[in-house]
Amino acid sequence: MNRATNLRERRMAATAAQVTSVALRLTAERGLSGFTVEEVCEQVDISRRTFFNYFASKDDAVLGITARKDDDALTEQFVARGNPASAGLSPTLLDELAELAVQRWERADITAESIRDVLAAFEREPRLLTRFVEKMQLDEQSDVELVEQREGLAPGDLRAAAAVQVIRALISAGVREFLTLTNSDSFAEILARRLAAARELFAPNLERKS
Repeated sequence: MNRATNLRERRMAATAAQVTSVALRLTAERGLSGFTVEEVCEQVDISRRTFFNYFASKDDAVLGITARKDDDALTEQFVARGNPASAGLSPTLLDELAELAVQRWERADITAESIRDVLAAFEREPRLLTRFVEKMQLDEQSDVELVEQREGLAPGDLRAAAAVQVIRALISAGVREFLTLTNSDSFAEILARRLAAARELFAPNLERKS
């Protein structure tokens, strides 16, 4: 994927993130019925047509469920780093899954404030939580398929699912740490620290046993 395409993806992701940020804030403040798509468009300075190019509905905008794929460059890079012909799994698989998570985080422009808006939106509109859980399940399966493709694994190979689930568990814990009032670290720093701890747990230093 060339540089121009990558830049276009970044711009589209930035626009989608801005729409979601506004829609989230308005939902947290007023509920879904308390604002219109036109109001979101006015605040983001886009047309109604552009809004629906990105999102199928107001609900999707709040949850960041885009109608278009804006991270193809990231996922292509992730897959390209693998070696399907290798006899075993890539030793950098977990690191690069974590890197992919951080890149997505940065593209979505996630902040502590935006996460709190998500939680406030769920409290105001509980039905959004069910939709969000469904989205997370679909995203997890999509990432499992990426790992299968990258590592040359057969569909359903539990190693692909385990890799994705480990990183997602670390992300979940990392988000909670990121939201603490005393935190001053970036999400990337938090996730890297937790991944290092998990790696030591999976492959403990043998010298300590002697």
